[in-house]
Amino acid sequence: MGSLTREQFVEQVLKYVREKFPLVKIARGKEPFSMLVNGHVASMENVYRMAVLHPEDLRHHIERWVVELVRAAEGTPDRNGTFDELRERVMPMIVADGERDLSTMVTQPLVTGLSIAYAIDSDRTIAYIPAPQFKEWGIDLESLHETAMGNLLGRSQQMTAHAAQDEDGKVNLILFQTMDGYDASRVLLPNLHERLREHLGSPFAAAIPNRDILLCFRNDDDTVERLREQIEADHQKMPHGVTDRLLLITADGIAPRD
Repeated sequence: MGSLTREQFVEQVLKYVREKFPLVKIARGKEPFSMLVNGHVASMENVYRMAVLHPEDLRHHIERWVVELVRAAEGTPDRNGTFDELRERVMPMIVADGERDLSTMVTQPLVTGLSIAYAIDSDRTIAYIPAPQFKEWGIDLESLHETAMGNLLGRSQQMTAHAAQDEDGKVNLILFQTMDGYDASRVLLPNLHERLREHLGSPFAAAIPNRDILLCFRNDDDTVERLREQIEADHQKMPHGVTDRLLLITADGIAPRD
């Protein structure tokens, strides 16, 4: 893709979608760097970042983006589904305040600048639960959160981690990256501190630059400074960014580190 600008990328998307999917209604959105796809506003940030990372697969990324948007828009059974029908697919997602219109989503605060949102997981899409649907379910936020966390725990039972050691053989970094869309969410796991403190000390630091990675590492200045630049770069460049701010994982829960 070379040095394709965002404006050039928009033009490419419009041209390709109109050729490949003539029945899909697509136009520029009013929001910056967005499209209207069959009447639904869609940010282009993630598909653009994927295209920058893998320019040789430009058309594949655009095609998959459009197909997933169309499927999500047509996925009315989920939008009309009852809580009992969908409860096994409810998952927690960490979102940055200001990155999304939180007024349309069911959320609760996590730490300053971050919230926990709730989504319905499908084979190829993750759809945030809108407030009207949650109201129709007639449950409270605590029940929704407990359900989502139970599902996250169940999905994380067989999860493997990658550890890095210093020259003395001491573990200073543990990486979780299953690529299932919920790696960042795993910072919420209630047993995370208990599982990792013997390796990383207590409290230890964590980073969730994008939704597909959870970094846990020793809370010392050398380790933090060594990792900070890469964390900031991953947040800027990788799709599905969450935050470049660091967190502290303590025996009492999650706190901002800086």
